Amino acid sequence: MSKARTIGKNISYIALSRCVYMLISFMLFPFIVAHVGKEIYGVYLIVLTVTDYFGLLDFGMMSALTKYVSEYHGKKDFKGIGHIINASFTFYVIIGVLISLMLFLSSKYFIYFFKIDPANIRVMRDLLIAAALSSLVVWPMGIFRRAIQGLNMWNLDAAISIINQILLAIVTFFILIKGFGILQLFIAMQILNFTAGAVFFWFTVKHVNFRIVFPHRNINTFKFIFNFSIFMFLSSLSAIFLYQIHNIIIGYFVSVSAISLYAVAFNLQNYFRVINSTLGGPAWIAASEMEGAHDYARQKQLLFKGTKLMSAVLLPAVLIAIFFAKPFIIHWMGESFRESILPARIIMSLWLFSGTSELAVGLLSAKGIVRRTFFIILAAGISNLLVSLIFVKSLGIVALAAGLAFSMIFVAFPLELALSLKMLKVTFKEYFDKSVKVNLLLYLLVAIFSTVVLFYLYPSNFIATIFEMAVIYGVSLGFYYFKLLKPAEKEEVKKAIGFDMKFQRNVKWA
Repeated sequence: MSKARTIGKNISYIALSRCVYMLISFMLFPFIVAHVGKEIYGVYLIVLTVTDYFGLLDFGMMSALTKYVSEYHGKKDFKGIGHIINASFTFYVIIGVLISLMLFLSSKYFIYFFKIDPANIRVMRDLLIAAALSSLVVWPMGIFRRAIQGLNMWNLDAAISIINQILLAIVTFFILIKGFGILQLFIAMQILNFTAGAVFFWFTVKHVNFRIVFPHRNINTFKFIFNFSIFMFLSSLSAIFLYQIHNIIIGYFVSVSAISLYAVAFNLQNYFRVINSTLGGPAWIAASEMEGAHDYARQKQLLFKGTKLMSAVLLPAVLIAIFFAKPFIIHWMGESFRESILPARIIMSLWLFSGTSELAVGLLSAKGIVRRTFFIILAAGISNLLVSLIFVKSLGIVALAAGLAFSMIFVAFPLELALSLKMLKVTFKEYFDKSVKVNLLLYLLVAIFSTVVLFYLYPSNFIATIFEMAVIYGVSLGFYYFKLLKPAEKEEVKKAIGFDMKFQRNVKWA
C-alpha cells in the first residue's frame, strides 16, 4: 500500500470518529446547558479543567507510550511493547491514586476560590469527589487506547470511540430528561470511559499477546521513556496557558456563568483544533518513519504537499465560520449568547495561521526536536496569560480570546515555523511558493462568497445557516480541485482518499 493511501486511510478513520464526536458534542452542548443552567455547566467545566490540570502529572507518558509502541511494532518487538505498556500501566496506577487524593482535597478547599452561588457549592464538591473516585480506574485503563493507536489500529479506535459517543448521547438524553443532574451525567460518562478502556485492553492483549505485570520494576524502561516524555510534559504544562487557564481566570475575575459564554467561542475553535490534529496525526507518523529511514527529501515533499492540501481543507472552513459566526451562534444557542460572537471570531482567526504550520510542527516532533518547541510554547503561554490578565477586567471574555489569538499568531506560529524550516533546510520563499501561495485565490474566493451570501441571503434559522456554509465550502473546494490543482496532484488526492482509478477498477459490486 502506498504512503499516500496509508495516510489517507488513517485520516479517514480518525476523521470519522472525530466527526461523530464533534456532531454529538455540538448537539449536546445547548441541550445540557438548557437543562442544568449556565452556572452549573460552568461548575462542570471548572471540574473538568481541574482534572485536566492534575492529569499533567503524567509527565508526558501518554505521548511516549504511543511513540514507542508504534516504534517497537515496526520492529516486530512485541516483548518491548509489553515492557512499555506494563511500565505505563504501573505509572498510571500511581498517578490515578495521586490525582484522586488531590481532587478529594480540592473538594474541601478549592471550591471557595470561585464566585459561585452558595446553592451550587455542593454540586461542585460532589463532582470533585466523583472525579476523585473515577481517577483510580479511568487513568490506568486509559493507556490501552493509546496502545491501540500506537499499533496503528485506527479502525478499531474509531469504532469503539464512535460507539462510546453514541452511548453517551443516549445516556445524556435520558438522564436529563428524567430529571437527574450534572453529577449523575458525570458518573455515567466515567463508567462509559472505563468500559471503553476495558475493550481497548482486551484487543491490546489479543494483538500483542502479553500479560499485565504489576508493579513493573524495570528502572531502565522508565528512564528510557522519561528521556522523551519529560519535554512533552513541559510542553503540555505550558499549553495550559494557551487552552485551559481561561476558565479559571473568567471564574475568578468575571463570573462562573460567563464561562459558558466563553465556552461557546472556545468550542467553535476547538472543532478546528480537532480537525487540524486529525489531518496532521497520520502525516506525523509517516514523517517519523521517514526520519528513521533518513529520507529527508520525502520529508520536504510531505511538508510542501501536505501543508498545501491540509490548509486547503481547513482554512476555507475557518473563514466561513468567522463570517457566519453571528447567525450560527444566535440560531444555535439563542440571543442570550450574543456576547460569544466577537470572542469566537477572534479565537478562530488563529487557525488561519496555525492551520498552515501543523505539519511543520509535526515534523519537528518526528525529528525528536522537543526541547526547543517547549520553550516556544512556554513563551506563547506566558504572553497569553499576560494579555488575558491585563485586559480581563475591562474587556471581559474578549480579553481571553485576544490573549489566545495573540499568543498563537504572533509568538507560536512564526517561531515554530522558522525552527521547522531551519531544521528541514527550506527557505521561507520556497515554503510560501509551494505550500501557501497557490491557495490564496481559494481563500479570497471563500471570503467573497461568504460576503455575498450573507448580504443577499442572510440565514433565517440554524438549518439555513448550516446549508449556506456547506454550499460555500463545497463550491470553493470544487473550484480548487478542478481549477487550481495540477493533474498529478489530483491523482495524489484520489490515492489519499482511496479512489484512484486502479482501486475503482478492482471494486467488485454485489
